Amino acid sequence: MTTAVRPRGGNRTVLRLLASPLHGLLSGRVCEVAYTGAVTGARHALPVEYAEDHDRVVVLAAHASLKRWWRNFTGVGRRATVTIRRQAHDAHAVALAPGDPGYDDALTVYQRRHRAPQDVDHRLVTIRLLDR
Repeated sequence: MTTAVRPRGGNRTVLRLLASPLHGLLSGRVCEVAYTGAVTGARHALPVEYAEDHDRVVVLAAHASLKRWWRNFTGVGRRATVTIRRQAHDAHAVALAPGDPGYDDALTVYQRRHRAPQDVDHRLVTIRLLDR
């Protein structure tokens, strides 16, 4: 049985806004990533700032050592659902560290839209949209 973990405070508010008719206020920069935890099996959803490139979305996990969510996508990655502009997409996400194959390309995609990561403690999560 999969349980859902309720997002905390601000994340809950942002997710509600993204699902509402007012999503346009944020949906050009923020999307929802939902996934099943690798260890707990619980369903999680969180809002993330993203950069989009055709069938791929790149997300920055800044201060990665202080966060856990991106760790679900290490190694070969795992399935996720990405909701962009209120449209859900089946996806496969993989976390990349500096030096990993594909990292430089993902960073280029991210930098087209956002500033480069300022800290060395970050990961990029590259998400391939499977239904495009």
